[in-house]
Amino acid sequence: MAIQEAEPHPGRARPAARPIVRQPVARRVPLRQLLRVTSIAGGIQFGWALQLSLLTPYVQELGIPHAWASIIWLCGPLSGLIVQPVVGHMSDRCTSRFGRRRPFIATGVILIIISVLIIGHSADIGWLFGDRGKVKPRAIAAFVFGFWILDVANNMTQGPCRALLADLTGNNGVFISFSLSLLF
Repeated sequence: MAIQEAEPHPGRARPAARPIVRQPVARRVPLRQLLRVTSIAGGIQFGWALQLSLLTPYVQELGIPHAWASIIWLCGPLSGLIVQPVVGHMSDRCTSRFGRRRPFIATGVILIIISVLIIGHSADIGWLFGDRGKVKPRAIAAFVFGFWILDVANNMTQGPCRALLADLTGNNGVFISFSLSLLF
């Protein structure tokens, strides 16, 4: 026996059904995932620390005068002035199956690895290409090239990493995610 629905008031028409509007539920990002993403920021800070601590002493060991080290320091600000806005624009419009930010982060990480290897082995690279005297121009060129790649890669990774944190947490978790990134 089926139960019939009674009309609330006989003779009155039912009001038209309103569409149900559901508010989006804020997705809670696990702390473990936030820590993984902010660990990328830790790696970027390691790259900046490598540059700050090793540039001048290592360049002087290769034979370049102290005054020229400041010229090499111009690589960072100049590359950051160009790379970060371009990469940010490109990552905002990326339609990769891996996401908008991850391809740029992965490319930056690979370039950081390559540049650290070039910087660390620049004296050996110079020797391989013929440096035998006190001044090592080929080693200096390898070092400056590796340093420039490290600048570009750090800048290439830093912007999308911060944007990925903002994408993952939405408006509510931006404070928490950036606070975690400051740990590094």
